[in-house]
Amino acid sequence: MKTRFPLLNWRQQVALDVGTSTIRAASGLRPLIEHCSCLGSKAGVRGGVVVDPATVAEILRPILDSTRLFGIVKPCVLACAPSDATQEERQRLHDAIMQAGASSVMIIPEPLAAAVGAGIDVSSPYAQMVVDIGEGVTDCALIKMSRIQTTAAVRVGCGQMRTGLPPVPFRQSGRLPDRHSLQPVLESITGLIDDFLQDLSPETGCEVIENGILLTGGGALIPGLSRYLEQHSGIHVVTAPKPRDSVVEGARAILPVVVMLNLLT
Repeated sequence: MKTRFPLLNWRQQVALDVGTSTIRAASGLRPLIEHCSCLGSKAGVRGGVVVDPATVAEILRPILDSTRLFGIVKPCVLACAPSDATQEERQRLHDAIMQAGASSVMIIPEPLAAAVGAGIDVSSPYAQMVVDIGEGVTDCALIKMSRIQTTAAVRVGCGQMRTGLPPVPFRQSGRLPDRHSLQPVLESITGLIDDFLQDLSPETGCEVIENGILLTGGGALIPGLSRYLEQHSGIHVVTAPKPRDSVVEGARAILPVVVMLNLLT
C-alpha cells in the first residue's frame, strides 16, 4: 500500500521546548539536548515566546542538523508554545524553526505537553488542572478527555522569582524564603490561579479539588512554592517527577500520534 508521504517514515521527528532561558530538544530515544536561549547578549526568547527568530534559528540549526537522516533529510518538528501565544508569536516560533532546517513544524500548547510529560492520564473523563511555571510565563490549563478545555496565562515566572531568592545554601529548608521580595510575582501567579478556578463550573471545580493541581516547569523546583500554592488555593498540589523536562518529554511522547495522523509531514 502506497503512502501519500513516502518520506514520512524516514524523517527524524524532533520535540522542542523553546523556553525563556533554555531550549530543550528530544528525538527518538536520544538523551535531551539543552541550550541557552540566548547567544551572548542576544536574547532569542522572552516571556515564553520568540522575540528574535534569527537568534533562535542560529541556536537550533546545529541541533536540527544533528538529526538529519543521512545528513540530508530534514527533520519534522513538534514545538510547544504558551497557551496565550498570539498568532504573530506562534508564527515567529514557526519561522525560526523552519529557518533552522526543519521540513515542517506543528505547534501545540505547552500545558498539554507538560501534562503528558508528567505522566497523568490526559484521556481521563475527569477534569485535571495543570499549572506550568516556566522562566518567563505561568500557564494554567484544564484538560479533559485529551483536550484542553480552558486556559489562562500570565507573562511572569520563576525568572522573576529567582532575583529575590537567597544564595543556594539557604534553599535547603523546604520553605519559601524571603516572601516579601517575591510577593509581586506570587500575587500574579496566585491571582491567575484564583481567577482560573473561579471561572470553572461547580462540577468541574469539584473534579479539580478531587484530582488536585499538577505543578510543572522550573518554578516547581523553588523550595516551598508548591506548599504555598496549596495553602493559598486549599487544593492539593502535586509536583511532576521531573518538572523542568515535562514539556519536552510530553511533546516527545505525543510525536508518534501526531505522525500517525499525518499532521506532521
